Amino acid sequence: MEKFRRLGWLLLRVAVSVGLLTLIIQRVPWRGIGQTLREANPVWLLGAILLAGVQVGFASLRWQALLRAQEIAFSLGETMRLTLIGHFFNAFLPGSTGGDLVRIYYAVRLVPKQKAAASLSVLYDRFVGVVVLLFIGSGLCFPLYPILSKSSLVLEVLLAFVLVALGIFLVALLAWLLPSLLRRRFFRLLESHAPFHRLLEELSHALRRFAADPNATGRAALFSFAAHGSTFGFAWFAATALQLPIPFWSLAGILAVVSVLDAIPISISGLGVREGLLVLFFQPLGLASAQAVTFSLLFFGTTLFWSFVGGIVYWKQKGKRSDEATP
Repeated sequence: MEKFRRLGWLLLRVAVSVGLLTLIIQRVPWRGIGQTLREANPVWLLGAILLAGVQVGFASLRWQALLRAQEIAFSLGETMRLTLIGHFFNAFLPGSTGGDLVRIYYAVRLVPKQKAAASLSVLYDRFVGVVVLLFIGSGLCFPLYPILSKSSLVLEVLLAFVLVALGIFLVALLAWLLPSLLRRRFFRLLESHAPFHRLLEELSHALRRFAADPNATGRAALFSFAAHGSTFGFAWFAATALQLPIPFWSLAGILAVVSVLDAIPISISGLGVREGLLVLFFQPLGLASAQAVTFSLLFFGTTLFWSFVGGIVYWKQKGKRSDEATP
């Protein structure tokens, strides 16, 4: 039954992606998109692909900083390998964060005695990344507000961005309060009855490790700025390859907002959601829908290159496990 339920959710998200893309496709002149892609500057495209690889490196360093706070000694090579595998699964799992579940799976397999710490490191890694995106999006979109506010739909999207920020703040507040809540008498009484109490205790210990090492969070935040800066850089390279007249800081602010919202798991790898949002945000800047969709597909295609690399790493890892299991 559980298998069919998961399949149903997957099919629903595929349907959402296809539906959104169909609506966009009907409004976009694809002949013009093909011509634009053929005229794209290959030098800038190569630079975009290389910078996307740099982004993977900084994301790996961010996660490694948090793993060390949990006393999990993954090498940078091991951390980067799991990050690439996560990128591979991000390409076809819901939202742009589906690969996090795969990272948790492999991290737990490597340190089975530290399941809660390994799992929390992945979740906290994503949390730090999103908080930095919220900070960047809020700061860079503020100067654009007079232009973006001309569209009522863009204002609604920005409101959704604010609501997501508030939701993340509430989750962070609950996580911060968890260690003290577990010390209260009510939770102590549940200790012998609640099957999840031990898991909460383990998560509480892991949270206290992060609280005891604020420098780890600081390093992770710095690596997160570097990772997002690399993302904005390769996105601007892609826009330059397409000769789109959009300033770097404007593109960075828009992508920060879009990246937060397309991480919501309602479509496969954010497809359809990302394109629709970019069409909305590019229009007040004087860019056509075709330009927005072309850029979005090229941006996604650039990330797919490293997802393909992650796929190679995954199949090698899978083959290695099969060889070890063979007597």
